[in-house]
Amino acid sequence: MTAALAALVAAAPGDLVLPPGDRRAAVEVPTPLSLVDALDLGSGRHVAVVSDASLRRWTVPLVVDDDTVRRATPGDGVAAALARGPAAPAPFRLDVWERADLHAERAVVVDQTNESVVVGDRAIVKWQLQLPALGDAADPSARKLASLAAAGFTGVPRTWSLLRHGAALVAVVAEYLPDAEDGWAWAVEDVRAMVRGQMSLDDALVPVGELGRLTADLHLALARSGRQRATDTDTSHWRGQALMELLGALETVDGPEGERLRARAARLEAGLAMLNFAGGAVKIDVHGDLHVGQWLRHGAPPRYAVTDFDGSPVVPAAERERRQPAARDVASMLASLDHVGRIVIRRTDGVDVTAVRGWMRAAEDAFLTAYRLRLADAGASELLEERLLRPMRLQQECRELLYAVQHLPLWRYVPDEALADLLPDEPSED
Repeated sequence: MTAALAALVAAAPGDLVLPPGDRRAAVEVPTPLSLVDALDLGSGRHVAVVSDASLRRWTVPLVVDDDTVRRATPGDGVAAALARGPAAPAPFRLDVWERADLHAERAVVVDQTNESVVVGDRAIVKWQLQLPALGDAADPSARKLASLAAAGFTGVPRTWSLLRHGAALVAVVAEYLPDAEDGWAWAVEDVRAMVRGQMSLDDALVPVGELGRLTADLHLALARSGRQRATDTDTSHWRGQALMELLGALETVDGPEGERLRARAARLEAGLAMLNFAGGAVKIDVHGDLHVGQWLRHGAPPRYAVTDFDGSPVVPAAERERRQPAARDVASMLASLDHVGRIVIRRTDGVDVTAVRGWMRAAEDAFLTAYRLRLADAGASELLEERLLRPMRLQQECRELLYAVQHLPLWRYVPDEALADLLPDEPSED
């Protein structure tokens, strides 16, 4: 770390730490910025850890050019330099399983919490945008990926390298699946094809059933690293966490969505109290932020691979590290299938809303049926505590509202509409 680079960072605006896109307009980063550390990749390129005035820490790929500093964009070569597996002196650490001399870079243009760059159409570099606060638990993704590899689970892209700063995961370099689409693209297009008459409902449900089977396989693999029974302490903690998330949403969601949320607050709180059924449920490592967008579809015939094991961006790092009931992932997958339909309805002109809603209900049933059958075939039905699905589904929508406030305001209509279906307004007596 040089004094010159530190001075340039200190003089930069707060949006230096943010990738381009809607997030720049939605997130305020207080200044001055402070350079914590930087990994020098040569030719004015760096991977930096930067702290803002509120002591939040950010991963920032940087380019220094003519005494100015800016956030690197695809084409600047920072991601490509990392994919080559450079030396990384302490406090950085780079664990490398594969490397290649690649050059061409391009952005991954989808809604995501972090930033991803495709390198040479062979690797994908994911920058972990915001890092855990000092003293918080480390990102669990490196440990989970290792567990999946040991269990022989092949439904993930192959990991090339992991860059850490101390205990914090800074970047992941993984195999790029060149023809892959994430689920927010392929699932939405499948539903659109169905309502246009280009695909039958049964055909549109085939991928959903495959995700149900793969999610069960994911949980069976993760469970090999250990399973425990939830205690009363666990139950109390999960219920308290859910109520804190509800309170956070009530305090931060404004406008008509906030008014509707406050009108449902008492019923939401009562629904979250059903987390009392968590006592005795099996706890395992889970994905922690499993939704349809985490599933890449690639190849012919199509195959699916799950990504992003760093956990929900609105959940504290210590919470992401904890073992959870498998229902956590199942509930969030069910929510995301519902959300696919809402995206189609909102973003497709002249769409048949009744047909889309029919797919939403059928997709949830198809996913859950396939998941249950796979666990039963493995003699592991106990991994799913069915009574937790409803409260965890409600909790997930609270998390979606928090995510919209913190990262993507355009998303807030999705959990708002989902809660309207989960907790419909009571009919008037008039």
